[in-house]
Amino acid sequence: MRRRDFIKIAFGGLAILGGLLTIYRLLTQQSEQSSLNITSIPPERDSGSTLADVAETRVLVSGLQVPWAIVPVGNGVYFVSERIGRISVIVGNAVKEVASMNVASVGEAGLLGLALHPEFPSRPYVYAYMSYQDSGDIYNRIVRIRVDTSTWRALSIQTMLDRIPGGYIHDGGRIKFGPDQKLYITTGDASIGSLAQRLDSLAGKILRIEDDGSIPKDNPFYPSPVYSYGHRNPQGIDWHPSQGFMVASEHGPVAHDEINVIIPGGNYGWPYYAGVGRDSRFIDPVIESGTTTWAPSGISFIKGDLFKQFQGDLLVTCLRGERLLRIRFLDTKKAYVAEELLIGTFGRLRDVVIDDDGSILISTSNRDGRGLPSPGDDRIVRIVPR
Repeated sequence: MRRRDFIKIAFGGLAILGGLLTIYRLLTQQSEQSSLNITSIPPERDSGSTLADVAETRVLVSGLQVPWAIVPVGNGVYFVSERIGRISVIVGNAVKEVASMNVASVGEAGLLGLALHPEFPSRPYVYAYMSYQDSGDIYNRIVRIRVDTSTWRALSIQTMLDRIPGGYIHDGGRIKFGPDQKLYITTGDASIGSLAQRLDSLAGKILRIEDDGSIPKDNPFYPSPVYSYGHRNPQGIDWHPSQGFMVASEHGPVAHDEINVIIPGGNYGWPYYAGVGRDSRFIDPVIESGTTTWAPSGISFIKGDLFKQFQGDLLVTCLRGERLLRIRFLDTKKAYVAEELLIGTFGRLRDVVIDDDGSILISTSNRDGRGLPSPGDDRIVRIVPR
């Protein structure tokens, strides 16, 4: 065989091999994308009614400025934080200011999460997550506010945890007391992804402290408040009402938003992965949005008898997705989207909580600089049976 013919045959073989490899890569990528994108898989549907079939919405209050967190007190009383720096109490349809906070209300920063002491009102403390500026940098802190429960006015403010890295974006901000009566705090990576993997930083974490700001001795990295790490921008936490496991929502960079089951000391992979990474070093989300963007914020498990057929389902408010998700957990490793409702009805949705009577409260976030506010925004809306 002549040298020239041999070279032609060799190059032809390489071209065919290269084409086969390209086809293999494309098929592999398509398979991976399909397995990660829940919107490409028809979700399992419950037999019987959906929440949309049996519920209706009623506006509770309107004219708020980016209400970030709703905290029911009971008997038709609610605390609400507005990102501009105001904490208010809602009694019936009346809104009364509790405290005006000096916050750095820029971008996603400002007055964010709220929580009540588990023994409220005998221990009349409201906890708040707030952003502030120091020498041009943005930080976040947790404060404890003592309130007069007869006038609903703030009496004193005390710092519980300080110098949480913040920024124009990725401030996290959800705070809730868990079943163990410890305060859990979600923090963003302050747009510096590497901080999420550093255990000497409070950024990109879920933190856990006592009600007085001290560190629980059973924390996984004691004496650190870090409870889990490798988070990008978690904005929702709650606990399953009967099984007790903890769940958090988290924003992905572009789509690949996450719902995670949180375990003490767990590493959730950011900035190495967003969504499912299939890397044994990290914990994958129980469910992710794939190529769809939810921008999930507040979450709450349905409990009580008002919507009994949906007890234990997780409600997730979506900002960019402008919808409310109902997610059913099969166990701590399997879940599916059972329903999407209120799609575009109220615009961007920020928080969702279950009232003491079992009704559902959601807040809108159309005046946050990324929405299209309509007259009356922002609102708190109640979902009740028809």
